[in-house]
Amino acid sequence: MAKRPITSKRGGSTAANRTAKPARAATSAVPQDPDRFPSGRRRSPLGVREGGEAWEQVHVQFAREALRLLAEFGYAGMGMDEVARAAGASTRTIYRHYATKVDLAVAAIGQLPTMAGWIDGDDALEVRVSRALSISAAHPEYLVPVLANAIVYRNTVPELLGAFRDHVLAPRRAVISTFVTRDQAAGAIREDVSADVVSTFITGAMVESFIGRKPAGSTDRRIDVAVRQLLPLIKP
Repeated sequence: MAKRPITSKRGGSTAANRTAKPARAATSAVPQDPDRFPSGRRRSPLGVREGGEAWEQVHVQFAREALRLLAEFGYAGMGMDEVARAAGASTRTIYRHYATKVDLAVAAIGQLPTMAGWIDGDDALEVRVSRALSISAAHPEYLVPVLANAIVYRNTVPELLGAFRDHVLAPRRAVISTFVTRDQAAGAIREDVSADVVSTFITGAMVESFIGRKPAGSTDRRIDVAVRQLLPLIKP
């Protein structure tokens, strides 16, 4: 008598159940881009959406840390690793914001104060000159060393001096030129005074203050001295 085939509890043939399933095609390992999710979407630094307000805050934070290191240790000491460490971020994150060290240094110089607003209002000449020198004296620990670095590296990294000229010196001279032209028309400044004279004096006063050539004392005291020195040179 022929034996019945043994079946499983589900009613299927054991032999059929033992039929091998088609093997899945082997997939080769594809290296993942560390800057992108597996889906292909770009990762955002520090979990922040690129282009948003938080992104800009991080962007500026890196530039400010770079400015401090640039002034303290020079361009050679302002490495991407050092800026990342000072900002509490990864070097990879720095590179997501700034493609090169030069880009970061230029952004750092962009954090230096300009003289915008110093001629606003109808204050007396002495008050406006004092305000100009106050703005010029802001962060002297940054301005003079960064300018020195820009000059030292003018041949190898000309972008530094270009950024300093475009962001600091040219805007200051433009403001000073407006100031001189307006006050000459009002008779408060001599006709033979040029914007270059005033700009050179203010920049020189800033450098002399930094290197200790100006009288010791508070910033206000040094500004008062500079005002008294400048006014006789420009008043009728």
